[in-house]
Amino acid sequence: MLRGVFQLQEREVLTGQRLNELEINGIRLTKFKNGEIGIEFIWIDTENPPIDAIGWVAKK
Repeated sequence: MLRGVFQLQEREVLTGQRLNELEINGIRLTKFKNGEIGIEFIWIDTENPPIDAIGWVAKK
């Protein structure tokens, strides 16, 4: 998964800098009606977070 999703070379460490380069700062998990779970690696705009945001970026 690290090499495919994050485009890392073999034995390359996943860093915060690399995540920023790929514009990834969040994860969206989705549970589907059939019981499967989806995962998306996303960029969250802190000035306009999605309505389903929780944690550090959620609007109060």
